[in-house]
Amino acid sequence: MYLAHKGIKVANMVLDFEFEPPSGIFSLPPEKVVGLTMDPDKLIEIRSERLKALGLPDDGVYNKEERVIKELKYADSIYKKIGCPIINVTNMAIEDI
Repeated sequence: MYLAHKGIKVANMVLDFEFEPPSGIFSLPPEKVVGLTMDPDKLIEIRSERLKALGLPDDGVYNKEERVIKELKYADSIYKKIGCPIINVTNMAIEDI
């Protein structure tokens, strides 16, 4: 959204190992795609806080280590297949990305 304010057309796509990504992402020029990743512990912390803020129970898989690591590995495999740069955003504010 911040890039869109600068006049750059962007899209955000969640990569989830339970769903195949649209085949079209593999035909995009790799230099037009950026993969975002972060350290698993930080993502678990963010997800746990999100559940708490929403008043949701903490007993699902959304913020569990095994699930988060599997998601991050899957995303990494997609980024490598595309051949795009990968940025670790663990300690970045959204405005810094």
